[in-house]
Amino acid sequence: MRLMHFTVAALLSAFTNMALSAELGNNCTTSLAAGQMMKTNCEINTMMNGKKYCFGSEDAKREFMQHPQETIMKAEAFYAKNAEPEREKISQADALKQVNSSSCDLSNKDAGYLELDGLDLRHCKMVNTSFFGAYLRGANLSGANLHRAYLNLARLENANLSNADLSEAIIFQAIFSNTNFSGANLANARVIGTLGNVDMSGANAKSARFGLDIGNQPMGQMKFDSVGGKFSNTNFEGADLNIASFSFGDLRGANLSKANLHLADLSQADLTGADLTGADLTDADVDGAVFQQVKGLDTVKGLATVKGKRR
Repeated sequence: MRLMHFTVAALLSAFTNMALSAELGNNCTTSLAAGQMMKTNCEINTMMNGKKYCFGSEDAKREFMQHPQETIMKAEAFYAKNAEPEREKISQADALKQVNSSSCDLSNKDAGYLELDGLDLRHCKMVNTSFFGAYLRGANLSGANLHRAYLNLARLENANLSNADLSEAIIFQAIFSNTNFSGANLANARVIGTLGNVDMSGANAKSARFGLDIGNQPMGQMKFDSVGGKFSNTNFEGADLNIASFSFGDLRGANLSKANLHLADLSQADLTGADLTGADLTDADVDGAVFQQVKGLDTVKGLATVKGKRR
């Protein structure tokens, strides 16, 4: 009988846990406390004071349990300041009406799966706009305001995003080919996927996250992969580039100071004149990479563990 009561209680607790909506927009509570948004599927969670909190990994949950109240306070403060406003779904017709107006404003709109191929969107304000799965092939977004935009699974072949403001944008598994990001502001952006021959030369990717999110990949391991990409003079200062592939890439004059390049693939890449001051190259592949006139090489972490022979 006692076992039966215990089983029923456990089941009720489990159903209650499943039914309760999670706090903080399903973001990892520990990540929020550290000043970073990280959406989760909330499979890893815990109950605290009748509320459900989500985590991106078991490690994040263990860290939370060490100081739960303090972590919650920090997470709530960061989320209140940085949470995205809700997006309003917009129709194809309404989107085109905005695009054709001189005061085009698609901010806080959900333009998911809309067809915007070849359109001139330079005059549009697109702050926090969702282009999930949208067609933007050949679109001109040069210099456009796309701060905190959401471009997951968007079609970006031949799109011109040069000098666009993509700070804090999320670009996850979009489809790229000859996509131009030269001079764009990608500070604090999250970019992951196969970019191929993308042009990101002269862009500002300071503190951006191009690396793999360990423990938060429901579709399996996905990484930033840009074989032969153009990154000359790109600012990657403090960026997370772990496991990223830059093989055969042009990184001449790039600022990689304090960047996390753990397990990165730099084979056959050209880093002539790049700044690696304080970068982490632990277990990176540098076979055939050009390291001529590289700055700060004596400050690089993990240099003794790199694979291959650099030139």
